[in-house]
Amino acid sequence: MSTWIAALVLVVVVAAAITVKLLVRRRTPPAGWFADPARAAGTLSVIGTMFAVMLAFVIFLALQSYQRARQGSSVEAIAVNELHSVAAVFQPPTSDRLQGELVCYGRAVIEDEWRTMREGRSSELVQSWIDRLGHEFAIAEPHGARQETAYAQWFDQQAQRREGRRERLAEATPLVPLPLWFVLGIGASLTIAYMCVQADRREGVLVQSIPIGFVTALVTAGMLVVFFLDHPYANENSSIVPTEMRRTLTLIDHGSAMPCDERGIPHS
Repeated sequence: MSTWIAALVLVVVVAAAITVKLLVRRRTPPAGWFADPARAAGTLSVIGTMFAVMLAFVIFLALQSYQRARQGSSVEAIAVNELHSVAAVFQPPTSDRLQGELVCYGRAVIEDEWRTMREGRSSELVQSWIDRLGHEFAIAEPHGARQETAYAQWFDQQAQRREGRRERLAEATPLVPLPLWFVLGIGASLTIAYMCVQADRREGVLVQSIPIGFVTALVTAGMLVVFFLDHPYANENSSIVPTEMRRTLTLIDHGSAMPCDERGIPHS
């Protein structure tokens, strides 16, 4: 959801809540709907507190998911850089093929998998480069102590790359399930609706509008924050982008001939 759409939703919801309360205010009895305003305020306090606690908990969980997605992409990019260094230890043409395929892997992550993650899917193109790397390394034969050490380091860095990608892909699927969104919606609706029925024609229009406007703005903003954090790859402002992988490519992609184009698609 883009920033301007979120701002529009916020304005529309606040305006609708204020409008409903002012319409209810025109139909309220002279002394209001509640015989005991203090008890009514206490009920609103309970409803609002329960919703606020639930919303804060969901925001905390969604923020953790967002941070895991960012961390996973960083771990993956660092591992690709280390794998490139390890591949340089082997003899050509094995080293050249491994390094070229690592560059293509990084390009495919940036150009293809970041797009598919917005739909909650992984990239078949990235998986094809993983398979090619695995096949190429399987036929590599280390010679000497230095290459044997690099051979063992490759498995360690592959595990780091695999874990980083797994964590990144895991967070592409929304964390907040539909039933929880339903509960949040009910809590927000009850809080705002209860404020509407507290309309009192003895108070001025501005005095009646300000409280419900402020509360509705906070409730709506909180829901929008949850939605944003639950979609970390939405390609909007502050969404997670492949910055770390791009930095890795600047270090390992030296412009030499690669087995793929700039998008990571293999040459025919």
